Amino acid sequence: MLGAGTAVSPNMGVALRRRVLAPHTMLALHLLPAVVVLFAARADATPTISFLNDHKPRSITLPDELEAQIFPGNNSVTDYFRLLQRDGDSLLIGARNIVYNISIHSLEENYSQRIVWYSTDKDSTVCFNKGKSVADCQNYIRVLAKEGDGQFLVCGTNAYKPLCRHYAQQVDGSFNFTETNGAGQCPYDPRHNSTYVYVDGELYSGTVADFQGTIPLIFRQPLKTDHNDYKQLNAPDFVHSFDYGDFVFFFFRETAVEYMNCGKRVYSRVARVCKGDRGGGPQRLKNSWTSFLKSRLNCSVPGGYPFYFDEIQSTTDIITGIYGGESHEIIYAVFTTPPNSIPGSAVCAFSMRAILDTFEGSFKEQQTLNSNWLPVHPSKVPEPRPGSCVPDSQTLRELNVNFAKDHSLMDEAVPGFFGRPLLIKASFEYRFNKIVVDPQVNFQDGKTVDVLFIATDGGIIFKAINAQSSAGVESIDPVIIEEIRVFDRPVPIVNMQLAKQAGGEGKLIIITDDEVKSIDLHRCHRATTCSSCVGLQDPYCGWFVGQGRCGPLGSQFAGPVFQNVSGHHYQCSNSDDNELYNPSTQIQTTGPVVGASLEGPPIYSAETLAIAVTTACVAALVIGFISGFLFSRKCRGDEYAHTYSETPYLDSKLSKRDNLVPSADPNMYTANNKHINNLVTNYNPKNINGKSNTNTTTDSKLLKPAKCAYI
Repeated sequence: MLGAGTAVSPNMGVALRRRVLAPHTMLALHLLPAVVVLFAARADATPTISFLNDHKPRSITLPDELEAQIFPGNNSVTDYFRLLQRDGDSLLIGARNIVYNISIHSLEENYSQRIVWYSTDKDSTVCFNKGKSVADCQNYIRVLAKEGDGQFLVCGTNAYKPLCRHYAQQVDGSFNFTETNGAGQCPYDPRHNSTYVYVDGELYSGTVADFQGTIPLIFRQPLKTDHNDYKQLNAPDFVHSFDYGDFVFFFFRETAVEYMNCGKRVYSRVARVCKGDRGGGPQRLKNSWTSFLKSRLNCSVPGGYPFYFDEIQSTTDIITGIYGGESHEIIYAVFTTPPNSIPGSAVCAFSMRAILDTFEGSFKEQQTLNSNWLPVHPSKVPEPRPGSCVPDSQTLRELNVNFAKDHSLMDEAVPGFFGRPLLIKASFEYRFNKIVVDPQVNFQDGKTVDVLFIATDGGIIFKAINAQSSAGVESIDPVIIEEIRVFDRPVPIVNMQLAKQAGGEGKLIIITDDEVKSIDLHRCHRATTCSSCVGLQDPYCGWFVGQGRCGPLGSQFAGPVFQNVSGHHYQCSNSDDNELYNPSTQIQTTGPVVGASLEGPPIYSAETLAIAVTTACVAALVIGFISGFLFSRKCRGDEYAHTYSETPYLDSKLSKRDNLVPSADPNMYTANNKHINNLVTNYNPKNINGKSNTNTTTDSKLLKPAKCAYI
């Protein structure tokens, strides 16, 4: 605040203008990074990325148009269904206190194979006393492995006290069992993200080992990761696991330790351990992995400033197929952006060869807590190479085991198989969360494609292909064949399973927390013309010329079949089907699109969002500048017409002083023998010795007002 005797500096007006404009300027600066990211992604990826093009589905299917079979389970409470295993024509589903055995074809339960396992009253009481609800303090089955003919390993949460049972089926169909501790093999919370794989008679688990869920580990009795070493696992969410060759692989997302000096960020990882790992030789290392290594998965839009999809949500098992004329083993995975970022989802593929090559590259290390993470020089890596599989890990030197523990992170990330995401979607309505693939489905022209079924947390399933997968691995042409609205309301899909039959027909098993649903893999009959049928680009569907209808390949129909991966066939007449009638919207649409358009709020593309954000930023800057200018102008009055010493503010203060001073003595006024303390008029100069100069007073000479007075 300005005091009565404080003079106004010429720079003070500038400072006032800065204060007025600062809020608007800071708002613009906060918004600009998002705009830069959007334009960077757009500039680098315009030719090929569907994130911008936002490919529309060839067909849209609504819930009332689906022919579905449903297994509801327990209708009174939430079962929290999880698919545990497929056993021939049966699906073993883990649920609340029960393992259901249901038929793939009809979703009917085989009651004689049901396993019922309730928590004891003692365990439930302890769970209640720890503050958990009645729903939490149940036994949710989360692990099931077939150990042999009629023998199963089953693990459940058991009211937040995990237990495992080894079941053996008797001749009469009943089960005997033995019970063991399940900590480290099964999660405590039924909603916790965990994974497991049963290999060579041993269970490998990625889960947590405590009630609070703060001790993550990758476990195989008795080996485990060190929960005190955040370089190995740092708050992971496990996604999937499988065995390949000499290794068991785990896929998860975790807080990136190499990014800690720059903030907090989640990265996607693939980790591996050797099947033959038996721990280190020294006593303190005998329960530690000697082969645990991990690497980052790179799913990003390429360019000078790549746009990353950092959070992996689901992966497939290994798929062997022909891509670009060569045989490759790949996996597909779905990724998302962080929850507080631009809402986007992507599908990326990774070659197993590229994953293995990454683990043969440089290790990454941080010399000090404030150092950057840099690759380790090859001369510092001991022999045999840490993390590799050896005949007997207990004979390894302690140097090798400690190096592997301290350098579990690889320097290079695993690149995408196609060099970029296969499919990208930006939506405020949903995010991708599960994927399942029907590999190497043939078209009539001899080309093969992988059919991807991509589930979302909003109950929507996308069926898509890469139309260029046979051409090579450097070019992609994503096609969304169908968008399937499975439920009447948004419901997260927690798992899916493909059930193919010998004749080619198949089912898609969809699992949520509350029910299991089965639908057909195609809805060919909804295309009513040759062009619309071929235009679906659905490898399951073809136009049967003799019957004049669109139907599934391998059906009872005979005669010539028109089908092409490009979506066009020269023998299909375009004269009668260039315009298709859409009965649900009462409008006509062009092209091969069939089905109904969806009602509800519009979903905007990334390009529209970028334009909207940019316009908002520019408008905020202009409005902020004008408002700040007018506000500062109003506060300073006629500053531009007067000097600073003649501002209305100081004039009013001086006028008030003059009114108090009598005309006989303009320099001094006494009221009740008290002087008005005025720094301008009552100033009494001192001599060089610091004493008052009695020869010079305010009575003898009136001092002029000072331009500035500093207090």
